[in-house]
Parts: sequence; structure tokens; C-alpha cells
Amino acid sequence: MWITEKSRRMNVMVWVIVGVVGLLILRLAWMQLVRGPQYKKVAEENRIHQVTAQAPRGNIYDRNGALLVTNRPSFAVAIIPAEYSYDYNKTALLGDLIGIQPGQIEKMLKNGEEFPHIPIILKRDIDPVLQSKILERKDDLSGVVIEAVPVRQYTYKDLAAHVIGFLGSINEEEYTKRKAQGYKLTDLIGKDGLEQEWEEVLRGVDGGLQVEINAFGEEVQRIGEKKAISGKGLILTIDGNLQKAAQNALVQQIEASRKMGEPSKGGCAIVLDVHTGGVLTMVSYPAFDPNIFSGGVSIKDWSELINNPDHPLTNKAIQSTYPPGSVFKIITAAAALDMGHVTKEEIFEDKGLYILGGWKFYGWKKEGLGKLTIVDAIAWSSDPVFYELGRRMGIDNLASYALTFGLGQTSGILLQGEEKGLVPTEEWKQSTYNQPWYPGETIIAAIGQGYYLTTPLQQALLLMAVANNGKIYRPMLVDKVVSDTGEVVQQYQPELIHTIYLKTETWDTIKSGLVAVTTKGTGVGVFQGITPTVAGKSGSAETGSGTVHSWFACYAPAENPEIAVAVLVEEGGEGSVAAAPVVRKIVEAYFGAKE
Repeated sequence: MWITEKSRRMNVMVWVIVGVVGLLILRLAWMQLVRGPQYKKVAEENRIHQVTAQAPRGNIYDRNGALLVTNRPSFAVAIIPAEYSYDYNKTALLGDLIGIQPGQIEKMLKNGEEFPHIPIILKRDIDPVLQSKILERKDDLSGVVIEAVPVRQYTYKDLAAHVIGFLGSINEEEYTKRKAQGYKLTDLIGKDGLEQEWEEVLRGVDGGLQVEINAFGEEVQRIGEKKAISGKGLILTIDGNLQKAAQNALVQQIEASRKMGEPSKGGCAIVLDVHTGGVLTMVSYPAFDPNIFSGGVSIKDWSELINNPDHPLTNKAIQSTYPPGSVFKIITAAAALDMGHVTKEEIFEDKGLYILGGWKFYGWKKEGLGKLTIVDAIAWSSDPVFYELGRRMGIDNLASYALTFGLGQTSGILLQGEEKGLVPTEEWKQSTYNQPWYPGETIIAAIGQGYYLTTPLQQALLLMAVANNGKIYRPMLVDKVVSDTGEVVQQYQPELIHTIYLKTETWDTIKSGLVAVTTKGTGVGVFQGITPTVAGKSGSAETGSGTVHSWFACYAPAENPEIAVAVLVEEGGEGSVAAAPVVRKIVEAYFGAKE
């Protein structure tokens, strides 16, 4: 009996052992045969370290070959997810060192799960002190590495900052769109200006190294290498010297206007090549230094920029709109002449006052300017004469010509955020305000006040149209795309986007008026003695709050135009007092450089 019980127990024990061994054999077979390749891959990856070689972005040059934007070497703190075992205390230590919250580091690690062996950059452009602190704690911060990465360098700081733009961290929407192109969630990407518009051209192709390491993290051998390919470069139409001269002249005038008691919050200056549409200068002030974005902008710097009441990130040349003021009288004169509502010989009498339906509308000179032709009316910016021309035409006819000259629509310049401005009509007012159009609003519109809104770029294009007898070219900022060795990859040609067809006599009459502005009219005090002759128009646009925007737009030389210029000084006072002196300095800088 006892022997039988003992045998039974032995049999059970044997079967248990056989079962356990069988399970172990099955598990081993499953691991070797089924999961073997996967474990082999993991084991190899654990000993293979991938070092990313970030491709430098393409350089940006001005039209003369001056280097405006390049790259400089720098170091960044990065984490290799596969080698970083998450621990809160460890992450808190790292966060304290580099100034990032542990939760933010955790989020970045989660974003990098898809590519566990590609380093995630936590902080760019670190100084030698931080490098030393990280290296001193290498044993406590396994998986944390120092990587060499190129950083964007804007050579002349705020010069042409609104044109060039800046870089910023890629967001989820951008990443989703560009993931297939090799972008990573920790990459920087063009966020504004040419950096954004030409992202695909400027961005290179990242390279890297695959390095075998031992248990101590030491390099054993290099397994594979892929060289980074630099991005292509841009040669701009911008003239850096003229840009600097225009910026200096504008800033000096804003400061002078403030001393004279004007608010003068900022302004802009634009210079166009009338034969190509090339933008030689585009200044917007106040500006910003895009270098602060290169290593990742700090919360403090970003807060100061977006909370600044003068909006330094806004490109006033295309992203802000203003009443055009008396510069608009060019369109009113062109429309009236073309429609036959006035002739070059007709004589008007400016008594300083215009009466319509019992309402009184005053000119800028209360005692009046006396007897004037249309050329004189342009030269002396007679409000009563243009009131009458507006009454003769009506608002919808005036709007039709304004649209023909490019107002109320974007120019197509390759920069984000260009505003259309506003060209009012009877229908527009009815649909917008549910109110009828009043005759008094037409005569105000005829002098560039009321509902009309334009960008400074539209004002420059208006003068380009007059200089070219109606031809308007699309404003262009990039002349050539070049390889990293300087070879021309793409050359861009001028693009004629519109032609305004007016009688030759109409163009000649308008041009005579614009020349008279600077030789005997409102601008003679500023432009007396200048060479070559400038043909232009001042403007003083009321803001509705007791201040006046200062405008001056022109082309030069008057006889054989090369450039069109538009300058705005926000709340700077009369056009001939604030904007005109800036224009003179720009014209002198351009032709002085040519000589």
C-alpha cells in the first residue's frame, strides 16, 4: 500500500518535471524561432548608437553678395530615448540644469518614442558652463548627450528682419505635414518671412553616424555614415546698404517727430525697382533681432515681443493698413482725366472751402490756393479741387479705378500675411453697415480719407504704375537660388501682373503734377537741389484720433524712372514734414551709391 502511494507520487513528480521542461523548451523555441530576429535587432540597437548630423540651412545673401544669414557651430543638450531610463529625480536634476520643467522633458521623450535611437534636442546653443555641468554628471544622466548642431546666425541682427523671418519649433500640424520629408518633432522650421516661404529650399538633408559602443559607452567602431547635405542658398533683390540707409533715416525721423510732440509709433520704407518689381528695401520699424529665436526663444523674450504695443513682429509694409491720404489723389486725377471729367486746361478756384448740400468741407489751407489747373492741384494738394472731381465721378467709378491700380487686393509678394486693404463702394457700405452711401463720403474718399485703406506696398506699386505708364510688376524678393558652392540653381525673371491702359496725355499730366510737387509745390522745401529730379506726392492721413500719418511716395529719376519709393511715419505729422525727408535720404543713398 505504502509502495503504491510512493510510486504514484513519483509518477506525478515526473510528469510535473516533464511538463515544466516541456514548457521551457516551448518557450525557448518561441523566443529563438519566432521572436529571435526581433530580439537580435533590439540587442544590436542597444549596442549601436546613432549620431545625427544636422544639415546646415542655406545661406541668404543680399543682391551684392553680402552674407545676411548663415550658420554657426553650437552645442545642444539631447536625450537618446533608448538609453534614458526615466526616473523623476534624474529628470528633475536634468530639468534644473537646463531650465526645463520635468513634465516638458517627459512629453518630449514621449514624442520621440517612434525613433528611440535618434537624439531628442532639449536645449540648443548652450554655453561652455552648462556643457561642463552636464558632463560632470554623466554617470547620473545616462542617455543625456552633448551634440554639435548648427545654429542660425542673422549677421546684421534686426536689418530686414521682417523680410528674412526666423525659425521656431515645429508644431504638431507642421510635423504631420512634413513627417514624410524627414522632419522630427524637435526640429526648428521657418516660421516667418523668407525662412518660412523658402523652407523647402533652405532646409538641407540630415546625415548621421551609426557607432558601435561597449558596455561603458565607449566607441568601438563606426558602422555606417551618411553625410549631411546643406540647404540651398538665396540671393535676394534686397540691397543691404540701401536697407541700412533707409532704416537709419526712418528711425532718426521717428525720433525727431517725437521730439516735435508727435506720437510717432513706428513706420516703414519700401524701395522697388520699377523695371523688375525687385524689392530693394523693405523696412518696418520697430523691428526685432531674429537671433533670439535661433536657440529657441525664451518665455521672457517672447512675452516682450507679443505684448509690445508697437507690434515689432508685424511687417508694417504689408501687414498693416492705413488711410492713403493725399497720395490717393493720383488715382482720383487719373480717373477724372480718363473719364473726361476734367481736362488739363480747366481752371479751378480753391477758396479754402467746398460746400456740398449745405455741408462745409475745408481744404488744408483755409484762405485757399487760388486759381489752379489739375497739375497745380496735384502740386499743391488742393483738397477743394479733388472734392469736386470726386463729386463729378461718384464713389463707384472712383473705386473702379482704385481697383485697377491694385488697391483692395494683394500683390502676390511671397511673404505671409499680406493685407488687401479696402476699396469702399455703395454696395459695400450697404452690406457692411446696412446704411446708404452719402455724397459727402464720396468727396472725402477722393482725397484718400474715409473708408479707404492701403498698405505701404500698395502705395509704392501705385507710383511704379505711374513711372511705367501703367505696368505693374509683382514684387519679388528672391533673385536666385544657389547651391552651397555658389552655383546658380534657379534664376527668377520679372513678372508683369497688370497693365493699366490710360491715354498718353493722362499719364503725362499726372507726371507733370508729381514733378511739380517737388519743384514748386508742397515738397519743394525738402527736395530743393536734389539730383536727380524726384516725382512724388505727399500725404497726411487723419487717424480719427487727432493724429496724422505721414506719407510720401515717389519715383526717380522723373525723366527715366529706376525706383519707386514709399515711406510712412505712423502718427508723424504732415507728409512733407516727416516722410518726405526720409525719402530724400533714401534717394540720395541709392543714386550716391550708383555714382
